[in-house]
Amino acid sequence: MRALHRAYAVDLHETQSVDQPEQIRAARRAAWRLQQGVTVQKQPPRRAVVDDGDSAFEALPVPILQITPEGLVCRANRLARHLLEVDDATQMPMSDLVEGLGRPVADWLADGFNGRGLRRPEIVRASRPKAELFVQITLGQITTPRGPRLVAVLHDATELKTLEAQFVQSQKMQAIGQLAGGVAHDFNNLLTAISGHCDLLLLRHDEGDPEFSDLEQINQNANRAASLVGQLLAFSRKQNLRPELLDMRLTLSDLTHLLDRLVGERVALSFDHDPSLSMVRADKRQLEQVLMNLVVNARDAMPNGGEIRIETRRHRLAQPLKRDRVEVPVGDYVLVRVTDEGTGIAPDKLPKIFEPFFTTKRTGEGTGLGLSTAYGIVKQTGGYIFADSDPGKGAEFVLYFPAHDRPETMVVAPAERKPRVTAPSGEGVVLLVEDEAPVRAFASRALRMRGFT
Repeated sequence: MRALHRAYAVDLHETQSVDQPEQIRAARRAAWRLQQGVTVQKQPPRRAVVDDGDSAFEALPVPILQITPEGLVCRANRLARHLLEVDDATQMPMSDLVEGLGRPVADWLADGFNGRGLRRPEIVRASRPKAELFVQITLGQITTPRGPRLVAVLHDATELKTLEAQFVQSQKMQAIGQLAGGVAHDFNNLLTAISGHCDLLLLRHDEGDPEFSDLEQINQNANRAASLVGQLLAFSRKQNLRPELLDMRLTLSDLTHLLDRLVGERVALSFDHDPSLSMVRADKRQLEQVLMNLVVNARDAMPNGGEIRIETRRHRLAQPLKRDRVEVPVGDYVLVRVTDEGTGIAPDKLPKIFEPFFTTKRTGEGTGLGLSTAYGIVKQTGGYIFADSDPGKGAEFVLYFPAHDRPETMVVAPAERKPRVTAPSGEGVVLLVEDEAPVRAFASRALRMRGFT
């Protein structure tokens, strides 16, 4: 081999020539191949370098933490750090990362080290991320050379928690609606009896009587209570509506005079209508109630005056609109936007404004039924209502009503009125059917006063 190498080395300094002896050229080729073989043998094959497990732990496809008996995080892989939004979770107390268990985190971890609650998922709220984040954590126990450890497998449960909150909210609103409807029915019966007997007393007193003003106060407050009952029925969606095709521009035009009186002199009311606006199908009286409630709330939010803008737009949704735990399906809609320049609504109170008896006003200034009534009427009409607010700059309410095509103009002949047949006073027998005793007593007394049997 040394001879071959010497031949190869000598030949490197010589100019390559065609007339060189054949054996020298053969020796050069043999030496070159031998050297290549030796060189390859000097380069060991590459192998995956595996350390004590840190790389494998880091590469796991699920977020994982390791926790010491003291409640400190000793290891956190890349996905766990990304989920919890921390750069280095090592030696951080677990109680600084999560909360919302309903008990101390230390007690939960202690149960895990004692073998209780393992492999049972718990949903907690992460403390570090700026946005709300819920995490499902499942604990397991392992033994390491450094002692026992808890392994926490993490999973983002924010969407699951959001769906749960939507379900709870829908159940809550349904329960409140059923309660409101039942209470409103009973209150209606009581108020009917109160108002009826008050009317009977008013028939026997002149305006000059000292008791007449007291009876008037009773009657007015009974009517006011009946109005509140009507709002409860609207929220519970148990009110009988008479839907018809309406032009929102004409409806607002008819309301302009009344709305101007409601807002007062310090508040300006402006309108901006879409000339190609479609029709909506709704009960006109209830729709007017919704608009008045929104305008009155906007007025009360501007004690120093300002402007209330009411806009109508034709809008097509090409994709479903998901917001505030509801989904507005694809289709054509008529949008009504009511905007004010008032104090706005705090973010923590915004999700509650459509709940009955919830109000941001001071005691005695509101019943808390205005927006809940609007919510009930809009939902019963098949529409949607949303609220946005920037505290200190105002609030905006947006109503979505399904759009309807304008009907062809039809001439309808006036219906022939039939003469009304009434029994003269003091004649006739009336069969009175009423399950409420107070209402039945009032009605029977009123009929007897008219001379009926």
